[in-house]
Amino acid sequence: MNIDVIPNSCEKYITCSKQIKDGFYVKFVDTFRFMSESLANLTNNLAKDKSKFRETKKYFSNNNLNLVIRKGVFPYEYINCWEKLNETSLPPKSKFYNSLTDDHISKKDYIHACEVWKKFNIKTIGEYSDLYLLTDILLLSDVFENFRDICLKTFNLDASYYLTAPSFAFDAMLRFTKVELERLKDYTMLLMIEDGIRGGICQSVRRYAKANLPNVDGYDEEKPNVYLSYFDCVNLYGKSMLASLPYKDFEWYSDFSLNIMMIDDNGPYGFILEVDVDYPENIHDAHSDLPFLPQNSCPPNSKVKKLLTTLHHKKNYVAHYRTLKQAVNNGLKIIKIHRVIRFKQSKWMLPYVMKCTSMRVKANNEFERQFWKLMVNSVYGKCMENPRKRMEIKLVTSDKMACRYLIKPNFKDRTIYSNNLMAIHV
Repeated sequence: MNIDVIPNSCEKYITCSKQIKDGFYVKFVDTFRFMSESLANLTNNLAKDKSKFRETKKYFSNNNLNLVIRKGVFPYEYINCWEKLNETSLPPKSKFYNSLTDDHISKKDYIHACEVWKKFNIKTIGEYSDLYLLTDILLLSDVFENFRDICLKTFNLDASYYLTAPSFAFDAMLRFTKVELERLKDYTMLLMIEDGIRGGICQSVRRYAKANLPNVDGYDEEKPNVYLSYFDCVNLYGKSMLASLPYKDFEWYSDFSLNIMMIDDNGPYGFILEVDVDYPENIHDAHSDLPFLPQNSCPPNSKVKKLLTTLHHKKNYVAHYRTLKQAVNNGLKIIKIHRVIRFKQSKWMLPYVMKCTSMRVKANNEFERQFWKLMVNSVYGKCMENPRKRMEIKLVTSDKMACRYLIKPNFKDRTIYSNNLMAIHV
C-alpha cells in the first residue's frame, strides 16, 4: 500500500493521497476545511441564482431542477439492513428521525421527499438512495465550483490547489500585498520571539452584577440606579494587522539606552525587547480588574500553566515595543533591558485586510461573511503557527515496513488500527 497522509492528529487527517501508477496520484481533500457550513445552507445561498448550478443542470432538466437544487432528506437510521433498500415506498415521516441532531424532519421536507419519489418515478428506496447521493455530489460540486470562482476572481488563485482555507489565505495575502517577507535565520532570535507569544486572555473579573432599574424585577428605589452594558469588540485580529508589522532586516540591537517612548508607532523600524518591569504598588488598585502584561505561569495549587493577569513584577518579559509603551504610559516602569531585536516595519498587510473587510460588507449570505472573516483571522493564525508541532505519520501494512520506521531515531509512537494497518509517528 502506498498511501501518504498529512495529519492533524492520529485520529484526524487533513488529506490522504494514493499512487495509482507511476506519476499519477489521487488526493482526497475535505471541502469542509474551506466551507465550514452545512451543505443545506450552502445550497440555499446559491438557490437565488439557478445559473450557478452548472453541474446539476448537466444531469437534470429545467422542469426537475427546482426539486434537486436543495438538500434532500433521507431516513439514515431507518436503513439498517440491505433488505430495506428493496422496499417500494418511502417510510413514514417518523422514520426520518435523526438521533445525532435529535431532530425530526419537517412536514414540508417530507412532502418534498414524496414529490421527488413521484416525479422521478422511483420504484425502491435503493433508487431513492442513488438519487439522493447523486444530488448531494452535484450540489457540493456546484457549491465548491462557485467558491473557486470567488477565489479566482478576487485573488487569481485556485482554492483546489490547497488543503485548507488558512493555507489558501496566507498565499492570497502574499499575492495581493506583493510583500517579500524575510525568514528568521537566527534560531536564538526565533526562540525569543516565540517567548512573546502567550495566547489570549479569558477571564471573569466581576462574577456577579445586578441591574437596579425601574423596569427590572427586584428594583430598589432606595438604591442608586445600576446599568449593565455589554460590549463586543469585533475584528480584533484585523485591527492588529492594520498596524506597522515587521517584514525584514531582523538584527540584534546593542543600544540598551533605547527610549521606547520616543519610537514612532509607524516609524521605519520596530523593536521586540526582553525586559524587567516593575509594577508599582500605588497603581495596583487602579489596575486590579485588568493588569497589564499577562504571563504564562502556574496559578496556586495547579501544575498547569495558564495565562494570568497579575500585579507581580515581570522578569525577562518579552514584548513588542508598542505593548511596552502602553504599559509605561499607565504607570509601569522598565528597570532593565536584557535583549533587543530591531526590524524594518510597514503597514504591508493593510491592503489585504481592507480588501477582505470590503468583501465581507458586500457579502449576501452568512457563509460569505464568515469566509471573509476567516480569510483575515487565519492569516493571523498562520503567522503564529509553530511548524515543530506538526505531526508526520506513515501508514504501514506489513511487519517489514513497520520495522523500517520503528528502528529510526526519530520514531515517536505508533497507533495500531488493525492486524494489517499501523500508523507510525515520526
